[in-house]
Amino acid sequence: RVQSTPISYQVKPGDTMFAIAWRFGWDYKKLAKVNAISSPYTIYVGQVVYFNEINDNNEISAPAIKKAVKKPVVSSKKPTVKQPSTASKTVVKPLSSKVYSGSESVRWTWPLRGKLVQVFSNKSSTSNGIDLSSALGKPVKAASSGIIVYSGSGIQGYGKLVVVKHNDTFLSAYAYNSRILVAEGAIVTAGQVIAEVGKGPQLDPRLHFEIRKNGKPVNPL
Repeated sequence: RVQSTPISYQVKPGDTMFAIAWRFGWDYKKLAKVNAISSPYTIYVGQVVYFNEINDNNEISAPAIKKAVKKPVVSSKKPTVKQPSTASKTVVKPLSSKVYSGSESVRWTWPLRGKLVQVFSNKSSTSNGIDLSSALGKPVKAASSGIIVYSGSGIQGYGKLVVVKHNDTFLSAYAYNSRILVAEGAIVTAGQVIAEVGKGPQLDPRLHFEIRKNGKPVNPL
């Protein structure tokens, strides 16, 4: 489910630029540009990522900073001098450095055949994709060719998730898997098996399937 967009977000262990953008329905390239982060989009635990539209200077707007930054507390105590830390920053895993643009047009195929048990809705409180019933362990196939930009279970509400980038406009996502068969950075073809069906929140075997256009969910049907 797409969450409402905050003014800012502090990077936590396990986060990636892609995962943060996906959670809030943003295009990860746009989010990186807003924060002046270049490819391969390396971020650090504790780093603050801002969500605001790009202005003429590509900088964070003053109102966003004012709301996001707490005022300093003035103390009469004698300040203590902190020794320089020798510990390096905790680096959060960057996106694959592979450049993949894909073809301009995308030809879609079904990731699996199954009864439609959840319809699409672009409201954040409901489904941003569709759910297809299936049998546990059935193969999940890439709906079109592309590159794997996310493979893991770090995005809440999706279980074991695979996301394929088809071109600079379209992504597709496959959630609730019991097993993932592809790694991030792998190039896949349409119809290639990328995962196996697992159980959804309702504890029945199903696939949650999303298509996103420029970061925003669209109806796969």
